[in-house]
Amino acid sequence: MNRIQAEDILVRVSLDSRLQEGYQGVRLIMREILRGKNVPLHDISRATGIPVPAVSAARRELERRGLLSRRSGAILTEYGVKILTTLGVLDTLRPASSDRYVISDSVKKLILEFEKLVSERPSPDYSLDQSHVLSDTCFKRVMYFHENDGLEGRDIAILGDDDLSSLAIAMFSNRFQLEINSLTVFDIDQRVLDFIDSKCKQFGLNINLNEINLIEEIPKQHKNMHDIFITDPPYTVQGLTRFVNVGGEMIRENTGGIGFVSYPNLRPTDNSVFFENISSMGLSPQELIPGFNEYVGSQIHASRSNMGRFFVPGGIKDFGKIFSDRIYTKSRNT
Repeated sequence: MNRIQAEDILVRVSLDSRLQEGYQGVRLIMREILRGKNVPLHDISRATGIPVPAVSAARRELERRGLLSRRSGAILTEYGVKILTTLGVLDTLRPASSDRYVISDSVKKLILEFEKLVSERPSPDYSLDQSHVLSDTCFKRVMYFHENDGLEGRDIAILGDDDLSSLAIAMFSNRFQLEINSLTVFDIDQRVLDFIDSKCKQFGLNINLNEINLIEEIPKQHKNMHDIFITDPPYTVQGLTRFVNVGGEMIRENTGGIGFVSYPNLRPTDNSVFFENISSMGLSPQELIPGFNEYVGSQIHASRSNMGRFFVPGGIKDFGKIFSDRIYTKSRNT
């Protein structure tokens, strides 16, 4: 069995059980069962954010296909485990923490290593709305991605990486034996790409790097190729909309995906427009966490921004050039 065949099985489960979360929802349910063993139905619902009736319907379909059985709770069969393994989802080491948003002790050592690694990184280019997050935030993000099925077996696109999230993800994955299918950075700032490239060569990390101006139409070869996108976009509504739109275009049409978006506190009217824009693309918010990210500087937003996690449908098209011009704060003020 290859990855495409395994994905197709879960897609069919989602269709036959009428699970609106699709492939991603079935995968979340199975992953939670793998990690929890003999998991009660309501616990699966709480962990995945999928309503109990929908989880129940998916569970019945998984049982019918021989991927799941019930022994004082749900448990994966050998066949079910094989499918997840094919997708890169393994029963791996977990960075234990009593709070999913708090840095665990096992990750603190990685943060110290990371700070040494990035001590000479390029300074922020404020004309591109760059502002570095604290190292703690960088790894809090990575823990959050992992907890919400954003790393294992995934094809990950990072849109703008002056925070060097790609390096943090690579270090975290090596430490906790996670298999990432691919990790790709898209950035307009060649300084950032050169720095990441130098660290990849120094430490043998596998990160794909692409210089790209996200204001422009993205090349066809980058569309429909990923199942996760991560971005901390420009601060304007136009910038936020454009980066999320590009991330959506990169998500594979047959499986959909997950988007992790860091976004600032906006004026109520701007906030409404932003969420109206991404809703019209089909993105569905699964969790919004105020003040999740902390930055060095970024005084305009009091050194804080929020984290949003979204289900992303496949087949998102270019939202329109109106949101492709003057997306950076400085360009709006000139």
